[in-house]
Amino acid sequence: MIRSGGPGILASRWFFMRISVFWLGLSFMWGSLNIQLLPAVVPDLVGEHMQGTAIGSIVFVGLLIAIVIQPIAGAFSDRARFRMGRRRPFMVAGVLITIPFLITIGLAPMYWLLVVAVVGLQIGANIAHGPYQGVIPDQVHPDRRGQASGFFGLANLLGTLLGAGVASVFLASGQVFLALVTIIVVLLLASAASWIFISEGPAPPPDPFTNIRGELRRRIGELRAQSSFVWLMLSRLLFFMGLQAMDNFLQLFLGKGIGEESPEIKTTAVLGSVLVLAMITSVPAGRAADHFGRLRLVAVAAFLGVVAAVMLVFAQSFIQALVSGSVLGIGLGFFTAADWAAAIDLLPDERAPGLYMGLTNVATAGGDAIATLSAGIVLDVFNQIQPGLGYRAVFIMMGVYFALSIVSLRAVRSRMRGNGAP
Repeated sequence: MIRSGGPGILASRWFFMRISVFWLGLSFMWGSLNIQLLPAVVPDLVGEHMQGTAIGSIVFVGLLIAIVIQPIAGAFSDRARFRMGRRRPFMVAGVLITIPFLITIGLAPMYWLLVVAVVGLQIGANIAHGPYQGVIPDQVHPDRRGQASGFFGLANLLGTLLGAGVASVFLASGQVFLALVTIIVVLLLASAASWIFISEGPAPPPDPFTNIRGELRRRIGELRAQSSFVWLMLSRLLFFMGLQAMDNFLQLFLGKGIGEESPEIKTTAVLGSVLVLAMITSVPAGRAADHFGRLRLVAVAAFLGVVAAVMLVFAQSFIQALVSGSVLGIGLGFFTAADWAAAIDLLPDERAPGLYMGLTNVATAGGDAIATLSAGIVLDVFNQIQPGLGYRAVFIMMGVYFALSIVSLRAVRSRMRGNGAP
């Protein structure tokens, strides 16, 4: 075993698992909410004729909050000097903020109150998430960041799968509030485990800070100088737009698009095929990224996304959707390991990982927000033209987004500084 970037921390598999626990808790929450709870709750509040737009709007507004809060919280944690560490206090505080808003989601009798609850939830979750993203740059040696990212990806995927699966069981019996209580318990356990398992050493001296205007100028200058990081974020944005174009409307496609019974359970099965195969491939993909290059694996991941989208356009049954999900899952496993490690490699300032890894959420959350809103509108418009046509239009959009992600990677490589490619 070799030592990580932090003093005295061994870069073993157990170490990678320990620092990934918090991600499992966060992804459990979002998997439950975005995949199962919101598609189940929103139609009852607004009616089926507006369900796509309403789901897209609530996700869009919430994720706009995430795009702002996450890098700000990450930047504050970069400069924090708490005795117990600079990341963990924000992680625990953020989780505590989410709890009352999760309870509100379960009790909301009106759509506008649900929107308020999701916005508050995004604020709390991203106060935790932004600083947490600085853990790998803080504590893992560059030679092992691909493997660490693979474990982060594994925790993310496993949490999403478990969250969607557990929520589907509760929703099948109409127990929305119990599903939300389960989320709260999992978040609290993940926070407690992270407090114990993430050992933070002394923080490096903070950069000099003059004022907000000067800080903005400095960071904009760094992004211009390291434009490959910006182009990688665009590629990431497009990849997540492709992924989320399917993700948030899969349950509606299975239930109303092709008339499958028990769409909640079958949605979990399709997403389970995506996530299980992604989990199987993410850790080996992390090792491959350390040895063969990050961008190659990201390009392969996006290509597999295009293939999966084409399969969904012509899917007529649950089994066909399941097969397309399996193809997408392999690509997602490649992506979760390689893209995250590539972003760390290309940080414009390695002394501010919380800020810049928080900015990667502009791509992650932005992709989710833009794709969910645009796909929701397309779904409603094309379904009015011909029932069921909206789902095919959404999957065509999905393929176009993945294809554009591949195109953006060419700009990343052409602008990379130095001799080696991540």
